[in-house]
Amino acid sequence: MSATNNTFIYDTNVLIQVVPNLKRAQKFLLDRFFPNVVMSDSEYVSIDVDVGKRRMSPFVSPLVEGKLVEQRRYQTNIFKPAYIKDKRAPDLRKPVRRMIGERIGGALTGMEREMANLEFEMTDQIDMLDRRLEWMASSALQTGTVTISGEGFPTVVVDFGRDSSLTVALTAGAVWSAANIAAGTASPSQNIEDWGHQMLKTSGGVATDLVFTTTSWAMFILDPVVKATIWYPGNGGQGNTVNVGAQVQRGAQYKGRWGQYDLWVYNDWYVDDNNVEQPMLPDGTVLVTGADLMGTRAFGQILDPAFNYAALPYAPKTWVENDPPQRLLLMQSSPIVIPSRVNACLAATVCPAVVN
Repeated sequence: MSATNNTFIYDTNVLIQVVPNLKRAQKFLLDRFFPNVVMSDSEYVSIDVDVGKRRMSPFVSPLVEGKLVEQRRYQTNIFKPAYIKDKRAPDLRKPVRRMIGERIGGALTGMEREMANLEFEMTDQIDMLDRRLEWMASSALQTGTVTISGEGFPTVVVDFGRDSSLTVALTAGAVWSAANIAAGTASPSQNIEDWGHQMLKTSGGVATDLVFTTTSWAMFILDPVVKATIWYPGNGGQGNTVNVGAQVQRGAQYKGRWGQYDLWVYNDWYVDDNNVEQPMLPDGTVLVTGADLMGTRAFGQILDPAFNYAALPYAPKTWVENDPPQRLLLMQSSPIVIPSRVNACLAATVCPAVVN
């Protein structure tokens, strides 16, 4: 073999590792704000919510009968989850060809390659399902609704009933921009103070997290009150630690603490039905929320006797058609993402994106 051929093989074809896909589903919103998992034994999911009112005990004379006080009420919210069926027909020729990462000349049998290919496809199915759940979480946090549309049923908007005061869009001089902040007409720190009070009043929940996008974060740290936190941490900033250094990570990057809030900058994307890549959170957004949201990932029944109609987050199955021979792979799920205390989240559009 010539030196040229040796160089060609070792430089380009001899694989020492598989280059992994880095565009995997990020689950920051799910894991941070929707940690609870509920399985339902029907097509529907029920969530009990304690309907709290700020009542006070009644005054009465000690010489009269006590006043009958109504018991605290709770309501049961019932939702029908979406249904997902990701069906694939893996290429029959893959088991007879070298797989990604396999040495030149081959090191696996056809059966081993088929099993590895099935694992690859199933991992991708789970990744796509996780991204769909993250998209549902994002929608619920932004609008208090999730829109479900697909083949075989009409478009349905699942409205969790969030108070309209908790969806904010700043306008005119209040928009977070360098000019408005310098002029004093826009005040990110005051907005966040007001929004925290509004969420507390409406839900009783305490906000502990601020989730920014790239542009809203850039405007937030221009606020003079926030700058004081940056320049004088420790005692001067009452323990505040805001990191303004360049940090970019998949999913969410922790940027420190300000007042009672953990600060996050969130970056993730998805490909929509028109094959256009979209941001999971539109740039210019701020989310004000926390654990009091009591977010839940709920899963309804798998409508398939192979799984005894059980509720499962992921329900994979595979079978072989005989003529022409073809292995098929199906992933089923019936998910919905529920903000159980829906008013424990405020979403604000604070500025236009710098880059579309």
